[in-house]
Amino acid sequence: MKIKRVTLVFCLLIMAAANLSAQTDDFKIRFSFTNAVSKVPVSGRIIVGLHNDTSKPINSPDIFDPQPTFAWDVRDWKPGESIVLDRSNAVCWQGDLDSLNGWYGVQAALKVNRKARGLNAQGNAETARNVVFIEKGKMCRPLDLLFNVTPREPEKFKENEFVKEVNIKSALLARFYGEPDSIQAAVILPGSYFEEEDRLYPSVYVMGGWGSTHYDALPDFQRKRYGMSGFGEEKIFVFINGECRSGYHVFCSSETNGPREETFFQELIPFVEKEYRVDRNPGTRFLMGQSTGAWAGLWLLLKHPDSFGGAYVGSPDPVDFTEFVGTNIYEKNANMFFDLSGGMKYFATGGSAEDAFPRIALKDFVAIDRIGGWGGQMYSFDATFSRKGNDGEPRHLFDWSTGKIDPEVAASWESHDLSKVVSGMNRKTRSALKDKIHIYVADNDPFGLDKPVHAFQKILAGKGIGADIRFLPNAGHTVWNDGLRKLIHEDMDRIVLSSQRE
Repeated sequence: MKIKRVTLVFCLLIMAAANLSAQTDDFKIRFSFTNAVSKVPVSGRIIVGLHNDTSKPINSPDIFDPQPTFAWDVRDWKPGESIVLDRSNAVCWQGDLDSLNGWYGVQAALKVNRKARGLNAQGNAETARNVVFIEKGKMCRPLDLLFNVTPREPEKFKENEFVKEVNIKSALLARFYGEPDSIQAAVILPGSYFEEEDRLYPSVYVMGGWGSTHYDALPDFQRKRYGMSGFGEEKIFVFINGECRSGYHVFCSSETNGPREETFFQELIPFVEKEYRVDRNPGTRFLMGQSTGAWAGLWLLLKHPDSFGGAYVGSPDPVDFTEFVGTNIYEKNANMFFDLSGGMKYFATGGSAEDAFPRIALKDFVAIDRIGGWGGQMYSFDATFSRKGNDGEPRHLFDWSTGKIDPEVAASWESHDLSKVVSGMNRKTRSALKDKIHIYVADNDPFGLDKPVHAFQKILAGKGIGADIRFLPNAGHTVWNDGLRKLIHEDMDRIVLSSQRE
């Protein structure tokens, strides 16, 4: 949330009110919203963030600067109606409401857009930033928070000569959702594209890490990361928006996200190959990705090995669920938060200076999902790998409060465990994958993603599938560098040349 500065006069008034004898014996916040937010009743989630340094911005929830954060669900809330939410129903992180004591900056977000995962999505709203004094969970008066920010308009994609937007109205997704939906990407054209009008180019489909969209292809960072210029022969790159209503769909079809794998092959590739001068030889088509996008690249390659020349990915999300963020999900009495002796589980520490992470308990990481309600990392995993429950929501792999894994859900995840996918392949499919898998991960990945890659490597070796898997020393979560880019593009060029000779 973006916070506005509070005037000195307002701060002084709040301080004066705090010095009066307390008339209220409880922590109470009154919420309301204006017609500028919505003219009709809304249902969604209210998220309230506090910060004990009143001069700092409030970005709730923030795993790297954990501060008290609370959330409530609301239904059929009318414009202008004032509500005080029951403290007993609050989802809490970093303390309960009774533990608050002192001066706090306070701001709230209203999350109503179920078609997007983030707080900043169109249709959501926020309050102005306030400062309040709380004494042992009590306030001298209720705090009034008004959602009065007009919902955001969609950002316009600013095309240029060599970066074009793809926005395909998806018939497959429209049938699934019962309303219009689209596939979005950015096409990055090579420098010679408009000069050599008869030339066909290899294509590289790129899926970024968590939080990236096709808009990230406009600045230089993502284009530099994947070596879109200056490395090897020229290629056409397609940088894909992997976000969806539940988080990231990773082109994996599911009961929650719909026919995502089908959209890639039946809608996205045909569109790109019709609109741009792309070599349609499958051997000249490649996949690249980072983190969550890296998993997506591997998934598409494993399911359709004959459709690609290879996948080149960095720090993929867990590829073997016996090492799912430090937990064997199939183990009896498995728990995401605690080991079998009761010890707390943390993300691995370490990494390069660029990727320095504090020590984070897994239960705190999952708290981001508990507060957000939908669209977070763990919700996204559930939406991708789980069946729906009776409430229409994807079933959770584990209890978000206790960490206890549901063995029935864990068993249903096996079809998306890449090690098990490889183990079930026939000889023809294994042969089609030979030398097409390229994984680069740090030997000290801060999220422990090197461990599932080690397990996956053993499965590949046992099945006789040749793969290029490299554990880079002290490389952190972001493993990309010029040496790696040079290696990747030289390998792609070799494969393209071989494919064109056949």
